[in-house]
Amino acid sequence: ADLDFALASLEDLDVVEQLESSSYPADEGADRAKLEFRISHAQEFFMVCRRGEDVVGFVNGTLSKDSKLTHESMSHHDPQGSTLCIHSVVVQESMRRQGLGRRMLRHYVEEVQGKEQVRAIALICKEYLVDFYKQCGFVMVGPSDVEHGADPWYEMRITK
Repeated sequence: ADLDFALASLEDLDVVEQLESSSYPADEGADRAKLEFRISHAQEFFMVCRRGEDVVGFVNGTLSKDSKLTHESMSHHDPQGSTLCIHSVVVQESMRRQGLGRRMLRHYVEEVQGKEQVRAIALICKEYLVDFYKQCGFVMVGPSDVEHGADPWYEMRITK
């Protein structure tokens, strides 16, 4: 079936929360309040992927005035910011390893790069995902200072 990409709405919150919690360890995933905040305050940067009526994946981010990702810069949404911090790239478990994450993220990047204020798109990831993000156009910055959960993180970015 064909996939549709659309901005998330609060009606998507239940399924988004379920997908997030089943995709990240408890100490890394966003809780319901954070997801609700991102849909409410940074909706233009919260994209869901639907197959038919069902949300099967999503990507979300918030803006920051800081160019470097820190715990602080990733905790807020600054509508005046020019660095888009990607928080989650999530695909429903039964649809993983079929290229959907790559397709979804490339679409997301294309959309947000079209927004004049977005000068850079940044994220942190674990080592095993570095190649995935490289395939989506991201470049390695280096080890991240952000401590989140047990494993080390790496910062990657795309600059316009």
